[in-house]
Amino acid sequence: MPSSPPSGRDHRTARGRAAARRVFGPCVVTLLAALPTWTTAAPPAAALDAEVRAAWTSVPLREWARRVSESTGTPVIVDRRLDPDQPITLTSDGDTLRAVLDRVASAAGATVEPLTATTRLTPQNRAGRAAAAEAARVRVVRRLPADLRRRVERRAAWNWPAAAQPRDLVAAAAAEAGLDVTGLDQVPHDHLPAAALPALQLGERLDLVLADYDLRIDWSPAGGAIVPIEAGIEPGARATSAASTPSPPRRVPQARRADVNDTVYSLRVEAALDQAVPAVAKALGLRSTIDGATLAARGIAPGEIVRVDARDLTRDELLDALARPLGLSWTIDGDMLRVFAPPDAPR
Repeated sequence: MPSSPPSGRDHRTARGRAAARRVFGPCVVTLLAALPTWTTAAPPAAALDAEVRAAWTSVPLREWARRVSESTGTPVIVDRRLDPDQPITLTSDGDTLRAVLDRVASAAGATVEPLTATTRLTPQNRAGRAAAAEAARVRVVRRLPADLRRRVERRAAWNWPAAAQPRDLVAAAAAEAGLDVTGLDQVPHDHLPAAALPALQLGERLDLVLADYDLRIDWSPAGGAIVPIEAGIEPGARATSAASTPSPPRRVPQARRADVNDTVYSLRVEAALDQAVPAVAKALGLRSTIDGATLAARGIAPGEIVRVDARDLTRDELLDALARPLGLSWTIDGDMLRVFAPPDAPR
C-alpha cells in the first residue's frame, strides 16, 4: 500500500500531467532571486551587485550568457575569440552577479569588463580595451555638434540573423542614422551568430561589434572612422569607464529574510527530476530528498523531465511549479525539502 503524505511544517500538493520522458540534452536549471528591473537600456553598475541564486549544469557559454542577460536585464556579451561552447557548471547561493561572472570568466579563460550598458567577457590579453574605447567615445561625443551627437546617442534595439556579416551590420546601422562611416574595409569578412540586443546607443552598438576585431569608431564632425581600438588612447587610460570600477562581492545578510516568501524568484528548468530538485533546493539553502518508493508506486521514474519557465514566484509557489508537472507534492521540515508522490494524485 502506498504510504500517505507525511505531516510537516509546510505542505503543498501539485497535480498535473507527466512531463515528456525524453531527455532533451544537458541539465539546465536557472533560479534567480528578484533582481532590479532597470527602466533604461543601460543598467547601472549596481546591477552587478544584485544577489543571484542559480544553478547551471553543462550550459554552453554563449547560451549561458543569453539566459543570464534575459533573466537579469544586464546584457552579457561574449567576445567572439572565446569558445562559445565552453560548458558552464556552477551554483550561486546568494553571490553577486559580479562574482558569478568572475567565476564564469575564470572557467572560460576570460576577464569581466563592465561597460556602461553591457558587461563583456573578454580574452585576458584584451582586458581593458573595450572600456578604454568607451571612455574615449564618451569624451569625443560630448564635443560633437548637437545634431550629430543626438544621432550617435540615439537608442535602438539591434537584432540580426545567424550568418550576418559585421561589415554589413555596421554599414547598415550607420546608414539608417544618416551617418557616414569610413574604413569599413578594415572589418574582416566574418559570419556572426544570431543576436538580439536591447536598446543601446548607436555608438555603443557599433563599438560592441567592432571590439571583437580590436576596432572602434572614432567620431568627428565629419562622421565616424573605423580605427584600431587603441588608436588615440593614452597608455594607462584603460578601464576608465564609470561602470568599470569593481566592488567586492556582496551577500544579502540572512537576517533580512525574516519571511522566506518575502523573496520573489524566477525559475527556468528543463532537467530530470533527480537533477532539478537538488539544484533548486541548494539555491534555496535547503537539503533535499526524493521519496523513490512513492514515485515507484505511481510509476514515476526519478529521471523524468521537468520543464518550468515562470517568473515572480514566492518560494512556495516555486516549489509548487517544480512539483506540478509530475503531479508531486513537497514538504519542508527544518532545512530538508522532501518531494514525493501522493497516492491520491492520479497522473
